[in-house]
Amino acid sequence: MSLPTDSSHLSDVGVDLLLEQYGGEVESQFKKTSIMRQYASIQSVKGTDTITNNRVGRTELQALTPGVRPESSNTPFGKVSLTVDTVVLARDNRSMLNELQSHFNARMALAQDHGKEIGFFFDEAFIIMGIKGAGMSAPDLGGTSAQNPIGAGKSVTLTSSGDESDPDKLYRAIADIIVAMEEEEVPVEEIVIFVRPTEFDVLMDNDKLIRSEYSADNGDFAKGLVWSLKGARIVKTARIPKVAITGHKLSNARNAAAYDVSATEAKCAAVILHPKSLLAGETIPLTSDIWFNREEKQWFIDSFLSFGVTVNRPDVCGRVLKA
Repeated sequence: MSLPTDSSHLSDVGVDLLLEQYGGEVESQFKKTSIMRQYASIQSVKGTDTITNNRVGRTELQALTPGVRPESSNTPFGKVSLTVDTVVLARDNRSMLNELQSHFNARMALAQDHGKEIGFFFDEAFIIMGIKGAGMSAPDLGGTSAQNPIGAGKSVTLTSSGDESDPDKLYRAIADIIVAMEEEEVPVEEIVIFVRPTEFDVLMDNDKLIRSEYSADNGDFAKGLVWSLKGARIVKTARIPKVAITGHKLSNARNAAAYDVSATEAKCAAVILHPKSLLAGETIPLTSDIWFNREEKQWFIDSFLSFGVTVNRPDVCGRVLKA
């Protein structure tokens, strides 16, 4: 009897079925744990590695004088660009006889772990850019200051150490940023406030917060209570960096280590963002694959994606820094 040259004689569960189970679980877990896709628009980046968003200056009005030809006025333009040049990968290797082939729970646990890690990484990158945007100066569009509708980011530093644990002082710092955005006619209902669980717990002791209760008929908000401050929704997340980050996986020489976090930026107690705060692009959406390497006699379990994010409008980025 001749030796088999392929795996057609095996009664194994098909790799296609394994991929369907695994990939579906990663996608489910990613959506469950990732929060930023709810608040940011992500453009598809195909056929190029760079996307550009144009910035338009403010048009100047003039009063018409009878019999006098009105003068024309130029409107300045600027742009912001984002380059997507890194693939982020979660990979596990399993030996040929590993329980992956027969034990569904092992695959599901692995898929959940990949989904959580990728979701955390994805959200953290967006929040990092929000923190950086709040510390940026106003972009120069080339016109007069009156023609530039995009101002500087909004950053408030608490006065004393421990102020972030004072519900009134933390509330006041966040409220000052919200009011400053309202003064620039930013719709407050479009603003989102991100705080870590510790700061969220501190804010709960402030009686000025507004609590809204939602029923099952309220769609995406049917999760119980939604808290707001000055009309802006508060979102609790542990994905705000609390330590400095050097060598972030999306940082490189081309973007000048854009995703690294300084010691000052790691003091962020709250991040305030608007849907137009950031410019985000994605070349490879979250993709999963299971494949067998005949030479190494190993299974490879992969989840990967390629995305990038940068600051679009600093004036609708806000942050509160600890002293």
